[in-house]
Amino acid sequence: MLSKLAIVTGGTRGIGWGISQQLAKNGHNLILGFNANEEAALTAKATLESTYEIKVDIVKGDVAQESTIDRIFQSVEDNFEGKLTAFVHNAGLYVGVTTSAESKEANLAGNLHTQLLGNGSFTSFEQYDYYQNVYPKCFIRCVEKALNYMENENGYIVAISSPGCNSSQKPQLPYAMPGQAKAVVEFLTRYYAKTLAPRRITVNVVIPGYIKTEAWNFATSKWGGVESDTIKNTIKNTPMQRWASPIEIGEVVAFLCSPKAAFITGVALPVDGGLHLS
Repeated sequence: MLSKLAIVTGGTRGIGWGISQQLAKNGHNLILGFNANEEAALTAKATLESTYEIKVDIVKGDVAQESTIDRIFQSVEDNFEGKLTAFVHNAGLYVGVTTSAESKEANLAGNLHTQLLGNGSFTSFEQYDYYQNVYPKCFIRCVEKALNYMENENGYIVAISSPGCNSSQKPQLPYAMPGQAKAVVEFLTRYYAKTLAPRRITVNVVIPGYIKTEAWNFATSKWGGVESDTIKNTIKNTPMQRWASPIEIGEVVAFLCSPKAAFITGVALPVDGGLHLS
């Protein structure tokens, strides 16, 4: 009999990798989605299986495409007896800022990104639609499928958002396109939390702050990278004056995906060293 199973979209690098490690440490078998970096995905799979003695399946594809979601949940049936404990929607991107484009749709969004950077204007519904597919549409598709495999009182759903996507912090104007899509996900977590409360399935969202991942190297390259004086001063001006690690986010997500958090639902939880107080 297989034990606990968690799905983590974008689970092989960055914040997702921290989440995957902590879920594995808690005894979850894993289905990990990834977009393009197959080498990193294979390394993640081998590391998790050897370190934690669990079973890991990796599924390649852009989560903006429904076919990718179908393959992820087909793995639940084919490889894990159709039983799911936790779903974590971590996959995300800021095309042209934190990542390069890896699909036709992402490439279109990336080409249009420069029209937005710096002023936040909505100039492209093609880009808008892409981020809607990556965040709220993917979340809805996954949650609706996940519910078919989760038992009552033994299901946990967590989404990953960003600062400025709700009323707890000022909106980040250059982050308009991904930001508005994540704001919808934050609403959906509250909607599903209330809907699923009778089944005792919890739904929450985690809002990381400055988390030191390779995506930040990409995002800060024009200022000289994460070790530049500009970025160091940015971190110094946050309340705790340091970066967080992906593992710290993973520990919180793993807690929310455990019976210890069974009475926590509908919460948008900043894990940001006090950044939301700035």
